[in-house]
Amino acid sequence: MVEAVGQAAVLQRAFNNYGEQIGTKYVYEQTLDSHAPISPEYLAVVREVYAEPRRENRLAPSPFKQALEALRAAGSVLVINRPPNSSRTFTAYALFAHLLDDGVITEVRPLSFGGSKHFPTRRLPHDRQCGYLLELPPDEDDFAVDASFGGNLHKLVERLQRRDCRLVVLSRPEQWRRISHGAPSGVAPELGTVSPRDIAERWLLGQEPDFPVDQWLDHQDIKPLLARQAPTDVLNLVYLMLDEHRAGQFVAAEASSSDQALRHQREGSLRRTFEEQVAYVAAAHSNWEEALYLWHEPEGRSRTSFQRNFLLAAAVLRGDPVGHIYARAAELTEQLDGDKVEVDGQREPGVIAMTRAIEARREENGTLTFTRPHWDDAVIEYFWNDRPLARTTFLNWLAQAPVADSSTSREALEIISKDGRLALAERVGQFALQWAVRHRRQTPLERIVEEWYKRGTAKELWPMAVELLDSAAIHAASAPYIHSMLLAWSSRSQPHLQRAVVEVCTGAFGRRHTAKALRRLRNVAAQGHPDVIDTLREAVRVLWEDGTVRQMLFGYVVDWCKAETTSQSVGHRTFTALALNAPPEAAGLPPLLQAMVDENPDEEDAFRPTVQGLVTGWRTLLRQAAGPTGERDLDKAVFTWLDATLERNELKPIVFDTLRQTVNVPGTEGPILRETLRTSAQWWVQGQDRPYSAEKEVLKRELSALLDQDLIARRNQPVSSQPPPSDAAGDKPQADAEAAA
Repeated sequence: MVEAVGQAAVLQRAFNNYGEQIGTKYVYEQTLDSHAPISPEYLAVVREVYAEPRRENRLAPSPFKQALEALRAAGSVLVINRPPNSSRTFTAYALFAHLLDDGVITEVRPLSFGGSKHFPTRRLPHDRQCGYLLELPPDEDDFAVDASFGGNLHKLVERLQRRDCRLVVLSRPEQWRRISHGAPSGVAPELGTVSPRDIAERWLLGQEPDFPVDQWLDHQDIKPLLARQAPTDVLNLVYLMLDEHRAGQFVAAEASSSDQALRHQREGSLRRTFEEQVAYVAAAHSNWEEALYLWHEPEGRSRTSFQRNFLLAAAVLRGDPVGHIYARAAELTEQLDGDKVEVDGQREPGVIAMTRAIEARREENGTLTFTRPHWDDAVIEYFWNDRPLARTTFLNWLAQAPVADSSTSREALEIISKDGRLALAERVGQFALQWAVRHRRQTPLERIVEEWYKRGTAKELWPMAVELLDSAAIHAASAPYIHSMLLAWSSRSQPHLQRAVVEVCTGAFGRRHTAKALRRLRNVAAQGHPDVIDTLREAVRVLWEDGTVRQMLFGYVVDWCKAETTSQSVGHRTFTALALNAPPEAAGLPPLLQAMVDENPDEEDAFRPTVQGLVTGWRTLLRQAAGPTGERDLDKAVFTWLDATLERNELKPIVFDTLRQTVNVPGTEGPILRETLRTSAQWWVQGQDRPYSAEKEVLKRELSALLDQDLIARRNQPVSSQPPPSDAAGDKPQADAEAAA
């Protein structure tokens, strides 16, 4: 059996996963990188705790074991066709865990679907004896997995067979019905349903081999809590039962005695303790609503506003010094009720009185603890449900809670540490996320993002906000709402929302749902907000690494260069991101030129930038360089592309053709663009920190001669095809100057 300590780490992190019963956040995040295999230790835990679906007919073979046997053959493909939050990913890992344990495969790797509607066979790595997990992206707006996916599985089988690999595909019922035509027979078997009780039993025994499973799971107050529950909800209940059981074991150790009469008395007390543990679990499962109601509305008296807010502040700021909680509770009271609470004197009840009023315990280190499990979370839940008109004010206070210490808490000599603020920020963010997803309201997350953006994106709180959104965007239960929220934010004009969208699209969400990320970046780019442009440029660089999205991404960049509202902002910056190396002095070719020389097979995602698109981008660079801003990204691009033609002669035709077409335009603009390009090319030959090179001079003269040929050809065009007289007249002086040069 796997060591309990390893399973404990898995279980503790399991509840950070808002979706499928995947196990741990840190392992799940590994699946976003197609180069990172799934940890064998994690797969061993999955194998240990996985509960197989029950068979309706006990004499019938196990559907799980049938699927496992089918996967043993080289090249086998299995589609798990289930809705999210139904253990589909955990089931896939359990199948792979058995194959790994039996030596059929040597490692398990996730695959990214990419940004194309197709999944080309070339996306399969070249490794041998691997098990691959591929999750199909859900359909959205104008993006959907191509209907030919099922039929194309035959091609994947052939390549998998040659490398002795296996593939498990995750899909949704409505999606699979649409794309399954032509799929291999029996590729998507019915795997049955897992009993919630079986899930709980396997996890409980995995954590505590001696756990009294039947005593707990068959208790009349626990059985209803398991009925028809999703795997994630079952794990939450498992967590509560484990906590209470371990607390009871601690009591039992304290109660050991050699006196037989006293031992019998204490054994009776322990039996009552178990019933109390069950009652605590049931109450915590219902968020302690009844107990909290009795606290808020005690018979014969009423709680003061300060007492209620002190309880709420203690729940939010758990683990902070009590003096800090005391000061923040006063601030919360003033913001919620408009009442000034004088906590720097002896007019109001003090810390000891307030601690007893909320039934908390003051520890030796100056922090507060509650004796009832999950009481602090339940307090926040109760306030949110009980005071709907105070939610906005509370969210404002909540978003500011991790930012800085109040003057009062400084006077109490209890300044919260940086680590404490970061831990608080994580709790605040998780609360805002849970409520946003559960109630389909963007406001909690909007306030967090806005407040933490104000504090500077270089500070530690902003990266936490982005990570929170990015993580939520890849977990099955929260992802649908977060995806729609990011889509809405991408079209709004607030820079903090747009900045969050772009950074999330650059992260795990962008790698996992690349096509969705592109659409959100397109909306952000249409706004052209100056505070977001640099971040958008970095996002373009990151997403370009996925070959399946290059055609779509390049099309967006070209469109941004064409549009008058974005050409000199988003268009200029994003095209530069692809036309230059990052950083500029980096070795190798820039992305656009590298794409021109890559020897791609004739696959669905093969892409080379079109000359027409390159010309549009280059004109954007030339126009800005010739304009009043004087930005010289153009020079860097010219230097880089001409350097490339010297190093790789096969690039000269495409580079020269692009530059010639870029400046070969009618009217008064043509001479300006040609002169700007000539000047930059001359600086490439010899300029500051660039010594003269005869080889460069020859190449520059060749380019200049071609530009002259194009100019002469344009001037010799028939009158009917020439530009209007005014444009032609404007072109003549510059043409004469070029001829003289």
